[in-house]
Amino acid sequence: MTLSQVLMGGSLALLVYVLFSSLLRSSGARRKGLDAYYGSEPAERARQERIGLSVARRLPFSLIQWEDHLRWAQLGGHFKGWTLGGLVFQALLFGGAGLLVLLLNPAPAALLIPAGLAAYPFVRVRSKANTVRKQAVRALPEAAGLIAAELAASVPVETALVRAAALPGPLAILIQESVENARATGRPLFSRKPVRGAMVEVFAETRLPQLIAFATQLDLVAVKGVGGAELMSEIARSLGQEYRGRLVMEVEKLDSRLMVMVSLFFFVPFVALLLGALMIPTLQMMGG
Repeated sequence: MTLSQVLMGGSLALLVYVLFSSLLRSSGARRKGLDAYYGSEPAERARQERIGLSVARRLPFSLIQWEDHLRWAQLGGHFKGWTLGGLVFQALLFGGAGLLVLLLNPAPAALLIPAGLAAYPFVRVRSKANTVRKQAVRALPEAAGLIAAELAASVPVETALVRAAALPGPLAILIQESVENARATGRPLFSRKPVRGAMVEVFAETRLPQLIAFATQLDLVAVKGVGGAELMSEIARSLGQEYRGRLVMEVEKLDSRLMVMVSLFFFVPFVALLLGALMIPTLQMMGG
């Protein structure tokens, strides 16, 4: 049995599985509604996740970083209910569907199509995750300004942080997770030697230097006590200046990015059309 026959057989099996699953979804809608009502996971999704996790364990490389990407994307409201196993399973379906191209064109270059389709779910998750990360970093000056204003009004730093958690966006969700973690574990929200604060712990898991620095700065503000309001005002001011600096840099890069986009989507196709219009008659005359 040749490699192409194995690939075609696998892709056909995947297609049969997808069609069968769609039939189950349409016929079992009421049963799934009851499953959702009782809080149990549908058997089909659990089976797909087990298959995906089984494949992920057998890969020669680790997918731990994609768990981090998926978590960040979910902080922004994307891919709710997804797991790493489900992501791998979807990549398998996309790649299996791409293998059908080999039926029409068994050329070696056609292998790039299933590889690209298999990578598409991962690329999509990473793109959403990077967008949410940028949103969290952009929200730092606003959150710092709110906390500074609360501290200036003699509000305790813990209360100010809880009020900052009411802001929209992924940063507020991380602050809420910190507050909930402190309440659930009985640990202090801010570090008290030798105990590490819940906020520093949660923000350290984000692996973003800006968020980790923000949590560390809030630890210092909590220790300062009376002088915490002035220190928080300085932090908010520095974060605002840093944000404006990044914004100016992005604006300066905008011209070059627009030039590249114009070249790719307007200039290159226009030149290709002109060359095609000139070359086709020449080729026809040479062929005649």
